[in-house]
Amino acid sequence: SNNVCTSEVDAAPPAIAAGSNSTSTDVSFLEEISPCLVAMFHMNLILWAPIVLLICLRRLMKKPLHRNQRRKTHADRKDGGESETNKQTASSKTFPPTTTRADQHLPVMTHAKTNQTTHEGKKAKATQDTLSFFAFPTNVFSKAESQDEAAMSSPTGGFFTYVVALFFSALVMTDPMYVFEFSQAALVMMHLLMITLGMKRLGAKVALNTALPVSAIAFFMIAHQDLNLPTFAPGLYYDESNSLVTTAVSKWPIDKRTYDDGRGTPWMMTGDTRTGLPFMFYKIPEINFQRRWIPLPDEKEAVILDVAFPSNNVIESNKRVYLVLHGINGDSHEGYVADFVDRQVRQGNVVAVMVTRGLGDSPILGDNILHFARTKDVEAAARALKSAIREVNDDGGLLLSGVGYSMGAITLANYVATSGAQCDLDAAVTISGALDTRQQVNFLRSASLWQPFITKALRDTLLSSFGNKIRSRLSQQQLQESIKAATLVDFDRTFFVPYHDFDSLEDYYSRLGAMGDFVSYDNPGRIANVSIPLLCVHSLDDPVGYWGVYRDPESVVHLGKGNTVLLFTKRGGHVGWPLGINPSIEAWKWMSDIASSFAEAVDIARKEDSDIIIPGKTY
Repeated sequence: SNNVCTSEVDAAPPAIAAGSNSTSTDVSFLEEISPCLVAMFHMNLILWAPIVLLICLRRLMKKPLHRNQRRKTHADRKDGGESETNKQTASSKTFPPTTTRADQHLPVMTHAKTNQTTHEGKKAKATQDTLSFFAFPTNVFSKAESQDEAAMSSPTGGFFTYVVALFFSALVMTDPMYVFEFSQAALVMMHLLMITLGMKRLGAKVALNTALPVSAIAFFMIAHQDLNLPTFAPGLYYDESNSLVTTAVSKWPIDKRTYDDGRGTPWMMTGDTRTGLPFMFYKIPEINFQRRWIPLPDEKEAVILDVAFPSNNVIESNKRVYLVLHGINGDSHEGYVADFVDRQVRQGNVVAVMVTRGLGDSPILGDNILHFARTKDVEAAARALKSAIREVNDDGGLLLSGVGYSMGAITLANYVATSGAQCDLDAAVTISGALDTRQQVNFLRSASLWQPFITKALRDTLLSSFGNKIRSRLSQQQLQESIKAATLVDFDRTFFVPYHDFDSLEDYYSRLGAMGDFVSYDNPGRIANVSIPLLCVHSLDDPVGYWGVYRDPESVVHLGKGNTVLLFTKRGGHVGWPLGINPSIEAWKWMSDIASSFAEAVDIARKEDSDIIIPGKTY
């Protein structure tokens, strides 16, 4: 395995000139973070909606008090308040026998103070009735009942609960993620149920008058809003006329490529939670990487490969070598990357993670900082690994498979399509990526909820690491526009396009995706040049990546030689796919297994038919 460090690979990094990277602009801090603040508020409403609705439903379903009971309760409260006031007044009128003339005014002052206290007590009680809604039931058998009574025993608390129920039920029945998960009809029925319960609790007149404006807005949005839901079914799409792909699919265990059979985490209800929560719960394994530098011949730069070997430093002939591309702002220690590396190394495979130029604190000697349409870095990494494989294995029989996540998946698919028959990989798996990135601009929900956070993280990384390089190419106005960019689309347009001299955003996106130059199925562009089995895995509830970037899956898999395979699950989120009640136990196992199992199936298939070992040559 030490032969991975060949003449094409250096163990030492290039020398980097020192320089200040601080970047000052006239953009205020509020202008910079306001998109994230708005997105965070919206995101919290979306994520907390199911819990809030369950609380509302529980409290609205409690049996309402009879009119006589309400009068008695109100009288008891009034009597209790007056009794307390009388006690305080009586106490204040008891004086020692030796009171002076000045002391005669004290009862009047005390009585005035008592009235003020009673008024403040009533205001506090009204506030408590409203805020009692937020008293989340913590004990099902005792506290929950008392908290529900506190929330619903007064008109104020009941009305507030009803208003909250209306708002959140209207919110979820107009949100694409909830509609996709539960169906529009089910969510509308839930909204009507809330109105019905409100009528029983508050009376028909109050309930309907309150519900009318909220429901009118919600149903108007349903009638006129384009929810942009997937137009094709989840499942596996492939060209059965391709012998290598068909054999690989037959050798690929069905259990490894199945997710929508109930194995997911049931309490994660939408793609949003399946995307964000795994990063909060999972433990990232520690990996012992060996860093190698691959010089680029046409510029004074080097590609970083963080390589992990089996513990015995021996790779057997039936094992595999993986080239992994991480996400948009990650590195070799990114959670799902480390999960994959750890599992494969323990199985005796070799994994090399290509660190995107400039990310993970990696140095850049020149001015050509990263952009994601660049495929020559992947080409250099794949060539170096293929050369190393040939040195340790004369017949080159070890399979070299690429694995890409998110933005790394987009770049990997683009490399496979661009290189065609010259591709140095034997198979490739992309997870939560895209083929036609031009379609991503149509995914407005991603732009408003998720992209502000991703954009800010990427922008902060670039400005803090390469501020001096950026100032040398961008004007002050261009820099300010990029700092104000709220979405990735805006940031691509205001930063990557002018910095790297792309003609336009359309030009950049046409070079970014494997189907970026797609015109029609008669003129598909470079996607038809794919010469190795390329598996693209995507969840239809992905809140970040748009399902429309795959166009018509049934037609796409038949383009060219039919080497493109598409797998869609209904649930999973963006690089998520959590498993079980406690997803931290398995972490990103489903993703790791699907990438390795497909590579293993291709390895078995190509060894069974020696005529199709060389990709793009004989099939």
